[in-house]
Amino acid sequence: MISKIMISALLTLTNFLAFGQEFPKEKTKDHSQIKGTNIFIIPPTSFESSNRFKGFYNPYDPYSIIMVTEIPGPYQEVTKGFNSKTLNARGMKLKIKKNVRLGEFNGVLLELDQFANGIMLSKQILVYGNQKESTLINGTFRKDSLELGKKIKLSILSTVIDYELKNNPRLSLNYSINEKVGSLKFKAVMGNGMIFNRDLKIPTESSDRAALITAQSFSNIIIEDKKQFCISRLKQFPGSYSIVSDKKIKEIKIDSLSGFELFAQNNTKEMYLVILFEQNSGYYILSGTYLKESSKTISDIKRIIKTFKRKN
Repeated sequence: MISKIMISALLTLTNFLAFGQEFPKEKTKDHSQIKGTNIFIIPPTSFESSNRFKGFYNPYDPYSIIMVTEIPGPYQEVTKGFNSKTLNARGMKLKIKKNVRLGEFNGVLLELDQFANGIMLSKQILVYGNQKESTLINGTFRKDSLELGKKIKLSILSTVIDYELKNNPRLSLNYSINEKVGSLKFKAVMGNGMIFNRDLKIPTESSDRAALITAQSFSNIIIEDKKQFCISRLKQFPGSYSIVSDKKIKEIKIDSLSGFELFAQNNTKEMYLVILFEQNSGYYILSGTYLKESSKTISDIKRIIKTFKRKN
């Protein structure tokens, strides 16, 4: 499952070479912190810190970003899918894979191409971690932007970790959730979203298999038919969920944001999905899953979702 999450992160985003890539040992005056992390890089001159994800973006090119995604899973498991066969099946061409060492962490540098939304993109990716958790730093740019690609690669290679810096990853998000009203526990921040369940295991092994995942869209996309968008977005979830026929898609409003709620199911689980749309563009997703006929669980998840609140 962790490997699938990792590949999904690359989507929203060969041969082995020798060990030995050198990273800086200390920060310089040119290094900037990636908010909500203990990671410092030297971003390209034109890049700005994002308030929609952990990282930097080019305000003049929506396809140019450097984004951090933290994965609550062991490095060896997370990187299992980094091979030509698996990536090709996901529409990505792996060009280079190089083992590296970043401070106390094992890591890998990847270069790959991906055709997405009618644009050929290139990616420079650093993944590192240990037995408990992994981190991905993904630099994306148009493949024909060769000079920008060189600058993004240099930024990735400038990575420094400040081990003494203690961060609360939830503080970097622009919204909050009170999971305690439904007896769930906070597991991790991943990208610009959060994972909650009852036993802090992935996948969860609690009796009702309750889990809640939140996320915010990375880009300011304009959505004309919001109801249809919710239906289409459901199809992107793993597990082949389909809308429960006797429960209509209903309008909902939380924290002054309008959206839709719907119920879906597959052979073993049900999902309660809420998508809230920002006034100008973009959206938030709150997705709760649980074993069928767990009436108390859906009440828990609904109570938690209703605590959604944007930060000032």
